[in-house]
Amino acid sequence: MAFSFATVHASFFKSVMFLMTSLSLFTGAMAFTSFAAQADSVEAAYVPENENSGTNAVELSHPDAFERDEKINVAVAANFAKPLRNIAKQFTLLTGIDVAVTVSSSGTLYAQIQHGATFDVFLSADRARPQALAENNLVHKSNVVDYAKGKLAFVYSGDLSDAPSCEHVIGEAIEQRNVQRTDCLSKQLIQLIGNPQNKLAIANPKLAPYGIAAQQTLQNLSLWQSFLPHRVMGKNVLQTLQFYTTGSVKGAFVAYSLVLDVPSSFASAVDINNVAPTTVISPVPEILYQPIIQSLVVNSKTAAALTPNLFDVMATSEPQALEERGNEHKQKALKQFNLSDANGVPSASLFVQYLMSQGVQHSLIEWGYEPVNTLGVGQ
Repeated sequence: MAFSFATVHASFFKSVMFLMTSLSLFTGAMAFTSFAAQADSVEAAYVPENENSGTNAVELSHPDAFERDEKINVAVAANFAKPLRNIAKQFTLLTGIDVAVTVSSSGTLYAQIQHGATFDVFLSADRARPQALAENNLVHKSNVVDYAKGKLAFVYSGDLSDAPSCEHVIGEAIEQRNVQRTDCLSKQLIQLIGNPQNKLAIANPKLAPYGIAAQQTLQNLSLWQSFLPHRVMGKNVLQTLQFYTTGSVKGAFVAYSLVLDVPSSFASAVDINNVAPTTVISPVPEILYQPIIQSLVVNSKTAAALTPNLFDVMATSEPQALEERGNEHKQKALKQFNLSDANGVPSASLFVQYLMSQGVQHSLIEWGYEPVNTLGVGQ
């Protein structure tokens, strides 16, 4: 009887052990499957959308690429919205930090921050508003950084027979070209203002720095008073350009960066003969308005960690935007940047470092801006 009981007991014990082993293997397989599914989901969530045709997406093999699972809120003046979105995608690609973008006029965003808006970074179209936040002790004074220099342009539709295009004015020196372009722009405006039916748009100078630049231009050309009966004001430069592209106005002063993508003709603005007019782009000579230096501010009363710039390891002798580089170079850049080096650096500071890195600063030229800091923040 004792022998029989021992035999049964041993058999039962083996059965239990087999069952536990099977459950362990099944649980491990399920866990592995779940982990693999999560990994596929994360990778798919961060595959970047390519805005530039012919650009290959980067395969994210860098082990630290998504180590920091955070999100920052960035407010940006309307003129810089498109390049910012592109830069934000590149930043997320490298760090895994999501960037939520809010677009409006500099004045509107400034007022929102004054009333407690919790943006992490504010990219203005001027210096005055970020500096005012620092002067009012709403942010740390060292958190204000110049990030780009903007340019003003005038666009109009139709054929002005007595006013030549100012797009390809060639002179022997910069001063001579400025004189020729100023004369050309003045003739264009005089002819447009001469028709009482024509409406011309500018951004509201009280809200948008590009509106101030447009007003300064017209005043320096002695055309401001003549312009007023034709004036239509947008809340920001994006709305101002929209007035033009929808045919609501004959011409508009906008950021040069915005008109780079405006088609030469468009069906929404047609003349009386139902023919799409041609868009003429006239860069406004910089002698006609104060420099448009655009500053950002990290929205914190604590000093931002902007140096050393961790992204300048990606710089080359001919820096380009990450999206413009070959796949091999992108993979090299991903390996060079290690998020563990950023331990202790707030995500907002890390984003500003990326914007101010040599490669990104040089890429601003392609967006119609001039870099203001080719050596990186603090260098």
